[in-house]
Amino acid sequence: MGITSVIDQTVKAIHSGEQRKKAAAEKFAPLKTRKFVSNGFDLAEEFLAYKVPRWVPQGLVAGVDSGFVAKRLASVDLVLIRAVGVVFDYADGKISSAKYFPDFFHFPEPHLSSGSLEEDEAEQSKSLMRLREEVNTAKKIIAEHSPKYLFIDGSIVPQFQDKPRKESGLTKNYSDIVHEFQSLYALAEEKGCTLISTVEDSRGSRFRQILQEGILPYENVMPSEDLEGFFDSSLLDYFLALGERSCAFTYTKNIKQHPVLQDFDAKWGEHIYGLYIKPSLFDRPLRVEFICKDPANLRKTADEVSSVAFALSCMHREYAYPTVLIEADMHAKLRNDEIEIISNKILDKLGSSIKLKMRRDNRPF
Repeated sequence: MGITSVIDQTVKAIHSGEQRKKAAAEKFAPLKTRKFVSNGFDLAEEFLAYKVPRWVPQGLVAGVDSGFVAKRLASVDLVLIRAVGVVFDYADGKISSAKYFPDFFHFPEPHLSSGSLEEDEAEQSKSLMRLREEVNTAKKIIAEHSPKYLFIDGSIVPQFQDKPRKESGLTKNYSDIVHEFQSLYALAEEKGCTLISTVEDSRGSRFRQILQEGILPYENVMPSEDLEGFFDSSLLDYFLALGERSCAFTYTKNIKQHPVLQDFDAKWGEHIYGLYIKPSLFDRPLRVEFICKDPANLRKTADEVSSVAFALSCMHREYAYPTVLIEADMHAKLRNDEIEIISNKILDKLGSSIKLKMRRDNRPF
């Protein structure tokens, strides 16, 4: 198969997929205004979609992000991590001041990871280090600045790929991270800070699962299998109008079977929700996650969280993401040459007698 054929087939497949999503969304669009009773359906709210309430940014809003680069040496992995917190003080929708934690610019934290780790463990080790830095930064910001809202870049819980095998030497590191996350939830609750996480490029399918298993089998609109293979964000792109949000939904169908949430205390794991908002006409819906411990206040909490996330994510018509996280990302980014400087100094001090470079980095040609 020639490259031209591959390109043509790829374009054809993408066009076909988009048409399938659009057709599917049109078929179950009449359900948008239907009121559902939660009994018998895996729904946390009565409607599939809601209008996002308008919110004018006011007070302190924080965001945390991190950047990292790694350099593999023969016996160790060198990792640089820079976690940055940004606190915007809003007055009538405008930023009156901005604070950066720990500073506007600071040198990244160096970490060493054992070179004896397997390939998957090495990646998990780096991710767990990064999560620890992010969570600790978030906790310090809440303790020192008491923002009303704090945005987290990525999911509000660790991901499946962060969880090591049972026999792995990283098991304790993972358990510590689970504890740190729950400690963050508790501190936020104590300080009256609402945690809001946004996933930049979500590949979640929880909303689709709810449609396939809890709604479509009871509604004569389309077969459930017509939605197979769709991600939530691409499917909802045709279902949600600008300024709308999806219904809130539980993070997972069965917490005891979820690889990560099963490790959390029930007082947190059972109260983690997600939803999607559409802040921009030319970008896909944005996944938002939050905690709500009182089911009676879920609608109120979902409206509040979606309105805050929407207000901070609708600034650009082609890129819907919270401005406070964009700013944090700009300050957290790391370049490969930053770790090269450190690794070169290590090599200089060790001398040529130590075989520290990886073979792939030491080719003479």
